[in-house]
Amino acid sequence: MSSAIAASSLGAFQAALSVLLTLGYGVFAARYGIINSGTAKDVSQLCVKMFLPALLITNVGKQIDRENITNYVPIFVWSLVYHVMSLAIGKTAEKTLGLPSWVAAACTFNNSTSLPLLLTKSLTATGILGSIAGGDVEKAVERAQSYFLLNSMVSNAATFAVGPKLFDVEKDREEDGDEEDESDEEDDQEEEADENTSLLPKPITTRISSVESSAENQFHRLPHPVQSVLSYVGSLVNPTLCGAIISIIVGLTPPLQKALFAPTQEGGWLNAWFTSSLKNIGELFTSLQMFVVGTKLSDSLTSKKSANPPKKALAVIFMVRFVFWALVSIPTIYMLAVKTNLLGDDPMLWWAMMLQPIGPPAMILSSLVEVAGVGQTAKMKVARTLTYAYIITPIIFAAVVGALKACEAVLDKRGQ
Repeated sequence: MSSAIAASSLGAFQAALSVLLTLGYGVFAARYGIINSGTAKDVSQLCVKMFLPALLITNVGKQIDRENITNYVPIFVWSLVYHVMSLAIGKTAEKTLGLPSWVAAACTFNNSTSLPLLLTKSLTATGILGSIAGGDVEKAVERAQSYFLLNSMVSNAATFAVGPKLFDVEKDREEDGDEEDESDEEDDQEEEADENTSLLPKPITTRISSVESSAENQFHRLPHPVQSVLSYVGSLVNPTLCGAIISIIVGLTPPLQKALFAPTQEGGWLNAWFTSSLKNIGELFTSLQMFVVGTKLSDSLTSKKSANPPKKALAVIFMVRFVFWALVSIPTIYMLAVKTNLLGDDPMLWWAMMLQPIGPPAMILSSLVEVAGVGQTAKMKVARTLTYAYIITPIIFAAVVGALKACEAVLDKRGQ
């Protein structure tokens, strides 16, 4: 038994270490000028707006169908539950310990996409998932990735809907002496000038501008409550959500799923060319996004000493993201799997749900502080907090092993 745990722990640690090394390559590239911050930002946008939706369509669209749709309901519910609980814990810690407002956001939003996807992919090489994979590890890993991807959809929607509202700008700016980040403003102005330079022919851009102006006029004629509702709904719509919706439609439409994913000789006339092209760019997301995360973390390593975040803030974030949820999530899902039939019969679903809430804060936090308009010192403290969190990410191997053993115990009790 001890040798099995040791072997599993070694495999999980190696997989977690591979994630850290991928981050490290990004840091190396940024520190030695191989990639600059502007390029990294563009690549990150490309990953989120193009590669991730493609991955959702080719993975979730292939995995989900009318027979197993109920497997995805627990993922959705659990994602909502742990985000609400994390938010409550973060806000409570902020109020009672006098922490900056960004701590609540760091406690609430974890890396729900690139980290678990890359970790799961790395675990395939170690072979430790074989005990719960049901014989076909590759297909089991694809199922696990589809569960993580659905969780990321919920997480992203919550981030954009709730995230900006968590910040107390005045409170966070107190650390800066109300200093203004002039360089950021200049960069934004330059970026806007670039974005306004269209490559389309002038007649087309003129027509587009006319349509946009007309739509804006019509919007402002609507009653104010309707405008508020539409604006809020619009904030939830993003490429990740669109990709998830398309993937669900594909999965629940058998003729479309067959055309996209069945072998060509069995009616999959879109598989060999269209689906393959989406899969090619979708597979770029996982490693490339983690690499970009590393480039973003590089800047914080050279920031001034005053950018060190409060130790109490680091302790709270660490405890919530790596300890509290490991101690709560694994036993909770274990008990639900043993005592009820709410979670179905797929061990990969149990394992994915156990790991859903665990891990470092999402890198989107660095974007949220930009949107919120907090001071420069607060921004650097957030960046340094993220760096520390990702440096210790390999400790997640303990949760990976714990979740694995818990799933094996469920199988034993069920006699499977």
